Amino acid sequence: MISKPELRRQYQALRDASPPQDRSQFSQDICRHVAALCDERGFRRIGVFAPFRSEVDLRPLQEADPRLECYFPKVAGRDPARLAWGPPPLLPGTWGLLEPTETPFEQPPVQLLLVPGLAFAADGHRLGYGKGFYDGVLAALPPRVVTLGVGFALQRCERLPAGPTDRPVQGLATEAGITWFPAAR
Repeated sequence: MISKPELRRQYQALRDASPPQDRSQFSQDICRHVAALCDERGFRRIGVFAPFRSEVDLRPLQEADPRLECYFPKVAGRDPARLAWGPPPLLPGTWGLLEPTETPFEQPPVQLLLVPGLAFAADGHRLGYGKGFYDGVLAALPPRVVTLGVGFALQRCERLPAGPTDRPVQGLATEAGITWFPAAR
């Protein structure tokens, strides 16, 4: 199997090569699918993220339903990797990421957590940027919180290398819809 660093380069290049207008349309489609899920299940508090590089842009989700309370991550520590969570407003922070100015929560106070990644496997494992921030969050979440990877269909793959600290998500939202991973539930 290809190493994680090589897979990161491969999937980052693949995502970056997707035309910006396609990524914009796909992001809107993804937001529509997530909004429908929130409406169907009564989710009002969701963990989201501001787009980094060529990631999915979740801003249309926030604009689509004013009833949604969105909580964003902020880097709170690097050794160990930790995120804190808060609502908007956002300002540029670590690595140029937009982060909340106030972070009163150590864990996201949410019903649904949307998780970024570079690649997503059929068993729910994801490949992030390699720092372990989201794996730590996923490991500490209460079981009632639904976890959903968010990416473009071109980021799907059959398998990814997974270590003992890698945590799967329960499903994946792409422009094609939402797929649930039975093994990760």
